[in-house]
Amino acid sequence: MSRADPALVPSAFREVLRYESPVQTFGRTARVDAVVGDVAVPAGTRLAVLFGSANRDERKWPDADRFDVTRSNHDHLAFGFGLHGCAGQALARMEGEAILRALLRDVVRIEVGRPVRHFNNVLRGLDSLPSP
Repeated sequence: MSRADPALVPSAFREVLRYESPVQTFGRTARVDAVVGDVAVPAGTRLAVLFGSANRDERKWPDADRFDVTRSNHDHLAFGFGLHGCAGQALARMEGEAILRALLRDVVRIEVGRPVRHFNNVLRGLDSLPSP
């Protein structure tokens, strides 16, 4: 993405979410018997829905570990999906895109040090983002 093509801002924001899904996993319980792929899932089975893994699944996302703001990424799962979608996702999109647009408009260069990840099984985030 470059200043020359600010139309890529929405796709860039979605790609950040696909690539680094803030919520990595969520628990669910199967309500009915089902088959996923070739695995039987009986009703009542506790499941871990792995959003981060789904957003890097090579069957869905060619070259999934490559950050690409030009890819078709409307159907990432970073905000969940359907009935279980994040209620605040529209606001989060507006805020994220507004920040990216402001950065493109007003900031020439951003320099940061090495990020320090906050390790958590459910949420992805940083403990710190030091100055260089």
